[in-house]
Amino acid sequence: MSVSDTKPEASPANRPRILLVAPNISRKMGGEAAKALRIFEGLLALGIDAVQVTHARVRNEMQSYNPDLPVHYVEDGPVQVWLYRLRLNWLLQWVGAWLLHRKAEKVAASFHPKVIHFTSPISPTLPYFRFRGVPTVIGPLNGNILHPPAFAARETLAKRLGSWLLWPVQKISAPLFTGKRHARLLVSGGDRTVAALELGGCRREQMVITLDSGVDAGLEQREPMRHSGVNRRFVFLGRLVRYKACDLVIEALAHVPEATLDIIGDGPERSALSRLAETLGVADRVRFVGWVPAGDPLFAQLSAYRAFLFPSLAEANGIVVQEAMMFGLPVVAVDWGGPAQLLTGDEAILISPTDHESVVNGLADAMRRLGEDGKAADALATAARRKAEQAGFSWPKLLADWLAIYDDVSGNASPHFAS
Repeated sequence: MSVSDTKPEASPANRPRILLVAPNISRKMGGEAAKALRIFEGLLALGIDAVQVTHARVRNEMQSYNPDLPVHYVEDGPVQVWLYRLRLNWLLQWVGAWLLHRKAEKVAASFHPKVIHFTSPISPTLPYFRFRGVPTVIGPLNGNILHPPAFAARETLAKRLGSWLLWPVQKISAPLFTGKRHARLLVSGGDRTVAALELGGCRREQMVITLDSGVDAGLEQREPMRHSGVNRRFVFLGRLVRYKACDLVIEALAHVPEATLDIIGDGPERSALSRLAETLGVADRVRFVGWVPAGDPLFAQLSAYRAFLFPSLAEANGIVVQEAMMFGLPVVAVDWGGPAQLLTGDEAILISPTDHESVVNGLADAMRRLGEDGKAADALATAARRKAEQAGFSWPKLLADWLAIYDDVSGNASPHFAS
């Protein structure tokens, strides 16, 4: 089912013009880039007259994927090339933001959008330049998340340094980069994101609380999974990086000898996770599946499991958690960050991140309980699905909310551009 199957298209006479801006749109990059592409395609499917400004690094992918998408590309110049070679990433981000801004100005002068929506970067601390002459929306912004205190030692040095510098950087950069202070801000990261934005001079009245992401419209139309009897097959789904904490799941598996674990995803931690499984003597019960294509292939795979184990320690949102909730797959997560915002103890098993041992034991206890008790698993899955439906997790519903925000910020005024 496509997005357009759930909502009638706007007529040509009243199609609002929306200019979208993001550093990357991509199906391959994942994360912010994948979400930016979903927003773009979702608005087009709803009959919105939308065009996209993005970086030329995704041109080949987009032209292969859909050459008819109305995309304008920012090219790299010698300055960006040298900054990249010198690994001056912080300065490269600022230059890149400025070039996207300038390109958006040129496109807006001929396209005459009703609203300009910067869909990424989502960090509340990264720079945005003020866009003059047309109302601006930025977000959803989400970030400023650290590990739970008991797991602070797992954070990278760069992450810790960023947290220490948050206050001075925000105070110094606020007068230089005023874009966020003159825009309507979509915020999905709760108090931690609001606090970072306020350090940068933003006001609460600018902020609209929203979901970080939608899920595929077809997922809402599927009958959710049903659970009964015994099923001791469990799954971890996500990029294999340290903060996702897949190692804690493997450690927990060692305490539940009857359970098995499939790991869907890949990343730099895969070799270390494989060695850990060997060391703990559970390698015969751990299967590294790799990436599974989104949509029906992934849903078919997920239908085999009793629960989704996701002890991520610094998850700003958790799109995979939203998908599991809609799909009917019970979630076991750490009570921190995005999963804690999306779920309560009535809809999932949430484990307090008190310390390493308590999280491992909590995961093991959840596997024992859910593996043996299909009724308990089904009750959690049913409650989570109900919450997902009530919250409007699907992309068409979320985008419809944002269309109302576009109307609110633009009013009835027609913007004017200098030629």
